[in-house]
Amino acid sequence: MKPGRAATFGKSAVQFLADCVRQTVNTKQRVEPGDASLLESVKQWQQVFEHNPVMYFMVDPVGTVINVNTFGAAQLGYTATELIGRSVLDVFFEEDRDFVRACVTLCLETVDQSHTWEIRKVRKDGSVLWVRENAKTMLRADGGPIVLVACENITERKEAENALRQSEAYLAQAQELSHTGSFGWRSATGEITWSKETYRIFQCDEGTKPRIPFMLQRIHPDDRLAVQQTTARAAREGKDYDHEYRLVMPDGSIKYVRAVARATRDFSGRVEFVGSVTDVTATKEAERRLRESEQRFRDYAETASDWFWETGPDHRVTHISEHSDTITAPAGLLGLTRWDIAPDANLEPEKWRQHREALDAHVPFRDLVYRSKDRNGQAIYVRTSGKPFFDAEGAFLGYRGVCTDVTAAIRADQAEEALRKAQAELAHVTRVTTLGELTASIAHEINQPLAAVIANADACLSWLQRNPPDLNAARRSVDWIIEDGKRASDVIRHVRALAKRTDIEMVPLDASAVVREAVALVQREMASHAVSVRMELSSALPEIFGDRIQLQQVLINLIMNGIEAMEGVDDRPRELAIRSVADGDGVVLVSVADSGVGICEQAIDRLFTPFFTTKSSGMGMGLSICRSIVEAHGGRLSAAPNRGHGATFQITLPVHREEAS
Repeated sequence: MKPGRAATFGKSAVQFLADCVRQTVNTKQRVEPGDASLLESVKQWQQVFEHNPVMYFMVDPVGTVINVNTFGAAQLGYTATELIGRSVLDVFFEEDRDFVRACVTLCLETVDQSHTWEIRKVRKDGSVLWVRENAKTMLRADGGPIVLVACENITERKEAENALRQSEAYLAQAQELSHTGSFGWRSATGEITWSKETYRIFQCDEGTKPRIPFMLQRIHPDDRLAVQQTTARAAREGKDYDHEYRLVMPDGSIKYVRAVARATRDFSGRVEFVGSVTDVTATKEAERRLRESEQRFRDYAETASDWFWETGPDHRVTHISEHSDTITAPAGLLGLTRWDIAPDANLEPEKWRQHREALDAHVPFRDLVYRSKDRNGQAIYVRTSGKPFFDAEGAFLGYRGVCTDVTAAIRADQAEEALRKAQAELAHVTRVTTLGELTASIAHEINQPLAAVIANADACLSWLQRNPPDLNAARRSVDWIIEDGKRASDVIRHVRALAKRTDIEMVPLDASAVVREAVALVQREMASHAVSVRMELSSALPEIFGDRIQLQQVLINLIMNGIEAMEGVDDRPRELAIRSVADGDGVVLVSVADSGVGICEQAIDRLFTPFFTTKSSGMGMGLSICRSIVEAHGGRLSAAPNRGHGATFQITLPVHREEAS
């Protein structure tokens, strides 16, 4: 801050100091030997100077402290004797001292003019004291200049300002990471305010004032009327609203957004709204792909399931046939009705009433989902479909159908619902971002076994349609379907383990296997960024002891960082080199090296500090969390720039004690 003219407080304080000096000097000049009244006057002025609750300093032209009052010295943790005779620069930070010199010079050049500025001082114990200083130069009796400085403690105000700025910065970063902006709307005047992220979502320049005609022009024509009706009704009734609609971007692409607003009233009683707008395009696309995948699965593998069942005309189970390696089918079902089996029959009476009406009407039903328990007593979710069957005379005999354990899908839906709520509260930003980045890789890993299931199911049907049917070949196809289904289930289980908070499970691990599993999850991400991976993994590593999910989380973070670091590289191959090797000191080393932009020497020491980031859109928590995980495993995470291009991150983990012994 440049020194300027004094504010009222500082001016009166420094003028008081100048008056003290003049009065003391004048009194001393007039005092005669034995003149007790004048000596008492000098003493009184000195007492006022010493104990006034304002910090006062007197500095000579070279910056030496000539005098300081007791209050001022105590504020800095010193006695007055400790400061007098020292350079005033000693109570300022090194990087601020040139500014202090410039301020003293300005005061010396403008005698009797007051100047003010705000600056940090350093206390004796090293802590910071923010002050607003007012200073001016006056001439002593001998004509020599002296700089008088009065200081106001503004530490609390500065700390509050810094906290506010930091809070605003965190909020802006959180909005950007979660693709959620905020807005305000005064319906009576049409005045609209947007956050930076809202401008980004609408692809509008931040210097442009948001207006309703522009918003309507951005909204998809098929959604425009519904948006107008929703907002008009909310404004008319003064009620909250929550709706989704599409935006048409300047390049013709479609963006899905969700707007949630809360109605309030201003001091005059007029309705105004404050709310959030979230870009949900990725979620919508994922839902669409999942729907298409599910439909294809139903079309080509309708009979592929966990178990088959039959009921009699009274709807009691008469037969269950399941795969030999499944434990999900509940035991002891024969003779029971489905509503006797399901523990949620009393909790959802309307669902079960409609189901029983369908059964009594002898019509097919599809995708009834209910809760049950597997043979181990664990809660599961079951999806069942069935068709009625009749004898030759048309008499109703019961139902035949299939059941599928959809616990993973239901849990995923529940997690997704929790995720949407978390996004609305701008929480769990890092986890949402990571899962969003891995969506393509996860979908790819699941689609591979599903494609194999479809192909094998088609082959199975072909074997069964032969005359006579080739049952051995059909059985092999079904076995392959089971294996591929388990592969897909393993992927889902692994992703769920990454996504949810689970207890740490420390077990012996093969570090190379952990690397391969982590790389498999980001294969799609590497392909979409044209990044190749070269793995040099030792095949005979001693085991480490750790939590598989946490260590995979560290590796995925380092790999994703490497991919991002090479995003702008076009003059050399984008390659990740991942290595694992045993060190002779009883540790295993795993390194991830990229050919990206690298790391400057100045940033290395702060790279793992919370909230430090070199990314324009980062929060600076990823590497800090990674280091905490590695250190919790008794290891070390470090980084170093490469000689040519890029950087290398190295994980050092101790060998499992049983292995080392």
